[in-house]
Amino acid sequence: MKVKIYTKDNCIWCDRAKGLLNAHSIDFNEVDLSNDIERQNFYKKIGDNVKTVPQVYIDDKRIGGYPQLKEWLNE
Repeated sequence: MKVKIYTKDNCIWCDRAKGLLNAHSIDFNEVDLSNDIERQNFYKKIGDNVKTVPQVYIDDKRIGGYPQLKEWLNE
């Protein structure tokens, strides 16, 4: 399973999502979107209706944010 999580600095929901993944011993690749240009490019790529982080992808499929990750993990 390939997990990628898009985050930014000082984001409690990002920290919680990473904590959930760690609690389930799931390795992940973190992409920091703290840089404004990088963040704008990311949001353009995934669409205007998504404006929050974290954004979690599992096997290249967008799961969503923290609540969706929690649901995906059956928590």
